[in-house]
Order: sequence, then C-alpha cells, then structure tokens
Amino acid sequence: MLKYKFYATLLDAFTWYLKSEQDNAFQEFIDKLNRVPFTSEAAEKGTAFNELVDKVAHDGEVYFEDEKGMIHYNCFSFKRRIVDDFTTIVCHGTPQVFTSAILPTRFGDVELYGYIDEVMPGGMIMDIKCTSKYEFPKFLHNWQHIVYPYCFRFNGMNMPYFTYKVTDYNNLYEEDYTYNHDRDLIRLQVHVEHLIEFIEQHRHLITDLKLFALDEPALENNS
Repeated sequence: MLKYKFYATLLDAFTWYLKSEQDNAFQEFIDKLNRVPFTSEAAEKGTAFNELVDKVAHDGEVYFEDEKGMIHYNCFSFKRRIVDDFTTIVCHGTPQVFTSAILPTRFGDVELYGYIDEVMPGGMIMDIKCTSKYEFPKFLHNWQHIVYPYCFRFNGMNMPYFTYKVTDYNNLYEEDYTYNHDRDLIRLQVHVEHLIEFIEQHRHLITDLKLFALDEPALENNS
C-alpha cells in the first residue's frame, strides 16, 4: 500500500534544511512541505531562462538580441551567447519528461516523482540549473541524479547517466554523475526514511495531503 508521495526536489529541500543554520530554516521547510507559494527574483529569473531555452530549442520561437547582445524575456535579460549555448545542447532532447517509481522503505512504499528538464538521445538525463555563483561540485548532495535514474530503472530502462548543465548567466558549467544502484539505492532509502520520520513527527503542521498519498488512489507497484 502506498504511504507517501515525494517529488524529487523535495529531497533536496530536506537536505538543505538539515544543513542549514538559518533561524527560519524549520518554518521555510514546513512551508515547502505545504507548498506555500514562494517567489524570489532569482527563482523567477531561473524559470524565465528555462522557459526561454525551451521555446527556442523545442518550439522554434525566435528572439532577437539588442545592440548589447542581450535577449529580453519576461522582464529579464540574458546574453544571447548563453541562450545559444543551451539551445544547441538541448535541441535534440525531449523536454519536461514526467517520471515516477515506487521506493520500498521500512515505513511502507513511497512514490517518487518529478519532471526531467531534458531526456537526451543516448539515454542522458539532463537538468538545467541557474545560479548567481557557481563552485564545483555545487550539486553533489542533490537527489535528482539519484531519483531520476532510479525511476527509469524501476520502469525497466537503464539510464544511469545524469548531467547538470549550469549557468551563472555568464558561463556554462556541467556536473556529471553516474547512478550506481547497489550504492545509491541504500542512500536514497535512508534519506527518504529520515524525511518520513520528520513529517510524521510534525504531521500536525502539514496540510498537503499528497505527501501522505491521500490525494488519489494509490499507484500500483508494477515492478
């Protein structure tokens, strides 16, 4: 029986909470669990960049740069060369691919799910990241490069290779990871079980029923 549903980046947010020294970290994570709307200029700019890349690479839309080589989109400005770099990379990929899988834990089955930015030819999973400052390896402790390959494996597809394509809006960086099932499954289960312990301890503060798989009929385990 399905007991919980967690999206991939929620595991990242839990890691952030565990490592954070901010006074308001607990409330911020509770708000994240409850899907309290949150906006910031940095997040909106990153979303706009991803949308722009998708529109150019996959929808064939054309945007012209100004005399300074900048493309203006949704109140933000991006260097044309950076947009071109990303669109050249992702133009042969399939964008926004939904994936999900059941993860068994000692607390019951958990559905892990999320949208992949790009699935590339040859089985490469790609996520686009925008940041104000980049230092390698910025995404070492993220969970997308474990969750998404696990989901594909659960569904009968071996896609262990994952790359983060990263920009600080001036340069392009990348971080590459390879999923190792024997190693990473245990790590994933431990982290998810830790998150379950947290949400059960603070269940009285949580209003999002989807976390507890109470939003719709359970996903059948077809592994």
